Amino acid sequence: MAIRRPAAPTLADVAAEAGVSQATASRALADSPLVNAETRRRVWAVAERLRYQPNRLARSLRRGATMAVGLVVPDVAAAFYSNALKTAQDALEAAGYHVLVLNTGRAAAREREALRTLRAHQVDGLIVATSGGYEDIGVPAVFFDNVPTLPGAGAVAIDNEHGVALLVEHLVREHGHQRIAYMGPPEAVGTGADGLLQGVGRERLESFRAAVGRAGLPLPPEYVRTSEPASFEEDARAAARELMELPEPPTAMVGGADTLATGLLRGLREAGRRVPDDVALVSFDEPVSADLLDPPMTSLDRHDRDLGRIAAEALLRALRGEDAAPGTVRVPVALCPRRSCGCA
Repeated sequence: MAIRRPAAPTLADVAAEAGVSQATASRALADSPLVNAETRRRVWAVAERLRYQPNRLARSLRRGATMAVGLVVPDVAAAFYSNALKTAQDALEAAGYHVLVLNTGRAAAREREALRTLRAHQVDGLIVATSGGYEDIGVPAVFFDNVPTLPGAGAVAIDNEHGVALLVEHLVREHGHQRIAYMGPPEAVGTGADGLLQGVGRERLESFRAAVGRAGLPLPPEYVRTSEPASFEEDARAAARELMELPEPPTAMVGGADTLATGLLRGLREAGRRVPDDVALVSFDEPVSADLLDPPMTSLDRHDRDLGRIAAEALLRALRGEDAAPGTVRVPVALCPRRSCGCA
C-alpha cells in the first residue's frame, strides 16, 4: 500500500495564514523594501513554521537566469580535478550560484551528452575540463586544464612549459643527467566541435623537447612515449622495461602525469633497477601521498585549488559582463624535490 505524503505548502498557504495577498507574500520572502518590516517578519515566520520551500527555478527563470553553473570534468575521483572542483564550487556558491557537476569518464561522447543535459537545465555558465567533446551551448564558458583557441573563450591552465622545464633543468643541473626519457599523456585531447582544442599532452611533450634541446642533450625517438589515460599504468610499466633494454638506456625519466610516473616506478622495479640509484624519476603531477612513496616522488606543486578558484572567478566576471575576452591565465607551478631524483 502506497503511503500518501502530505501536499507541500504553497505560496497561497503562506499568504492565507499570514493574512496578506500572494503578491505581498512573494515580495516579503524576497526581502523586498516595498513590504514593511512587520509584514516581512510575519510572512517569514509563517513560511518557516509551514516549512515552505520557494520554487527557486521558477523564480530564477522569471528573472532571466537560473543561478546555476555546470562543472564538467573527466574524472571527479582524480585528486587534481576534485581539488579544483572544491574551490570552484566554494567560490560559485558564495556568489549565490548552484553547481551541477557532471563526470565524463574522459569520453568525448559523454561530454557532449553532459553539455546537452546542462543546456536542458538552462545553466547560466560552464566550467569545463574537456575530453574533446565540447560543444557551444550558448552560455559563457571557462576552460581549465586544456586550453582552447575558440574566439572569446576563457581558460585557466597550469603553466606546462615552465613546469616541464623545471623538471628537466633540475635533472641536468643538480644531478648531471644526459640521457632523459619522457612518458606523457596523448598529444591531442580530441578535435571538439571546431577542431580547436589544445591538449596538455602536446604542451608538455613540446616543452620537454624544448627543454632537452636547450640543455644540448640528445633525444633518441625511443626515449619519447605517450599513452592514453585508460592504460597509463600498464603502458608506463611496459615502457620502463623496454627502455632499460636499450643499448644506451636513459639515466632519468620524466612522467607527464602522476599515474604514468608511478607506472614507470613499478616498471623499473620489475626490470631490476633501483630509483634513484640506477635511474632518477620525476613526475609532473604530484602522486597521492608522493612523500610516502618509496622513494618519495619528486614532482610539481600544481596549485590545483588556485586553478579552480581562478576559473570560477573568471566565469563570474563573464556572467556579470565584465570580461568579454578573458584569454588564458597560466597558474604557476613549483618544484618539490624528493628522493626519487637523488635529492636528500
